[in-house]
Amino acid sequence: MDSRFLLICVGLFAALWAIFNWRRALQLAMVLIVVEGAIRKWLFPGAQDLVYLGKDVILLGTYAGFIRQRASLRYRPPPLVVLYSALGAGAAFGLLQIFNPQLPNLLVGAFGFKAYFLYVPLLFVVPAAYQSDRELVRFLRRYIVLSIPVGILAAAQFLSPSSSLLNTYARGETGSSYISTFGSSEFVRVTGTFAYITGYASYLVAMSILVLAYLAAAQWRLRRSVVIYAALGMTLLGMLMAGSRGPVLMLALLFPVYWWLAVIRGGQGAATFARLLVGLTAIGVLVGSVGGDAITAFRGRAAGTEDIAARIIAPFTTPFQIMQAAGPIGFGIGATHSTASAVTPGIVPYSWLHGVVVEVESGRVMIELGPLGFFLVYFVRIYLIGFALRQVLALRSTFHRAVATASLLFFLAQLPGSIVFDITSDFYYWFFAGLLLLVMRLDRLAVPAASRAVAAPAAKQPRGRTFPTPVGVRSMGSGRSAGSRTGPMESPHPR
Repeated sequence: MDSRFLLICVGLFAALWAIFNWRRALQLAMVLIVVEGAIRKWLFPGAQDLVYLGKDVILLGTYAGFIRQRASLRYRPPPLVVLYSALGAGAAFGLLQIFNPQLPNLLVGAFGFKAYFLYVPLLFVVPAAYQSDRELVRFLRRYIVLSIPVGILAAAQFLSPSSSLLNTYARGETGSSYISTFGSSEFVRVTGTFAYITGYASYLVAMSILVLAYLAAAQWRLRRSVVIYAALGMTLLGMLMAGSRGPVLMLALLFPVYWWLAVIRGGQGAATFARLLVGLTAIGVLVGSVGGDAITAFRGRAAGTEDIAARIIAPFTTPFQIMQAAGPIGFGIGATHSTASAVTPGIVPYSWLHGVVVEVESGRVMIELGPLGFFLVYFVRIYLIGFALRQVLALRSTFHRAVATASLLFFLAQLPGSIVFDITSDFYYWFFAGLLLLVMRLDRLAVPAASRAVAAPAAKQPRGRTFPTPVGVRSMGSGRSAGSRTGPMESPHPR
């Protein structure tokens, strides 16, 4: 049977299954975003376009299943009128942009609209997918553990020659001329299970933030967190082997925010900070001992002659430099997207842009949508940063604050990042937005439990025991006392 026909049948069945199992389908889509590149590179190199669309088909089924059961769900989205209005206005403007006369055809606009808005519904689906802290912690832990085999594959790629079958991109080429290396070094820049370096680098940013949030909720205790520490070590090593300087620089810039909001402001801040220092030192020593070649290769690339300061500033200045060239309505949604050349046969690629080309995403959004569309897109990004910060300061439990901090950090990282034109960042951006609304919901549900705990006789109050495993999550309540705040990582059972 032809592989393409088989994949189409599997895709249709998966979409139908997702409608009736939308919670599981959501988790499947989150796994597919990680392994999709591996499937494209090694299992179905002749049907890479179909595999590329596989998770999107499953997500559409997930959205349909969510809508189908929405009336019976206990979850109702919070009344965020400003956010929903901005998203709605942006989507309406995007629909109109599909018919922008400067686009070569409607397919370019349709794929462009998908790039901007396909994953936005995760904002509403994720908060309804998990019913308790226990479910969420279990999922986060398993998802973090998944990064370990991904990191092991990346290490194998780094130690293999560029001609190895392990080192190939999604286009199916295995020759060394198609593989990026660290300059004149023989070591390759790894991609893990992803199709290209960019997707793997985006995944590493998301995973590092998620792991840091998990460890903050566990107050950086080593007990029953060894596998999480290992995941953090593999993630940091992966950043070095990928050779992308952006994730390393961004993590360094965001760490003070993490330290203040997730460590110092949490329960037992001083003790948690001490454990953090010990843990990071141990991870650093381990990475240094096993990843010496990766560190050397990365340092050689980081010491290049490129103007790093200009690259940092470019996302904030480029849109205004090309605003006049973009015109009042831009060149049309999807005009600069990589799929545009694939759906315009017979036309010189990107000739419709008349030479107006930039690299950074903010400039490309300005080119495609013009000033109004640019404002709508970046208003939402800035709004979510402020909204996430307010929730970090308002939520009661350590766990909920840690997850909200993770969302804030990812929003900050992606403000100058590539949400529209990098599918991995796009997916995780709206997943983190959904996580933020989810912990808001769980924190509200914890209020009755906390009230019952306060009303119970003092002699019968159990002592909290903090640990980061889902097995120990017995309650959604969050005990609270003067000078300390606790969360769902605490068991209500006495020692």
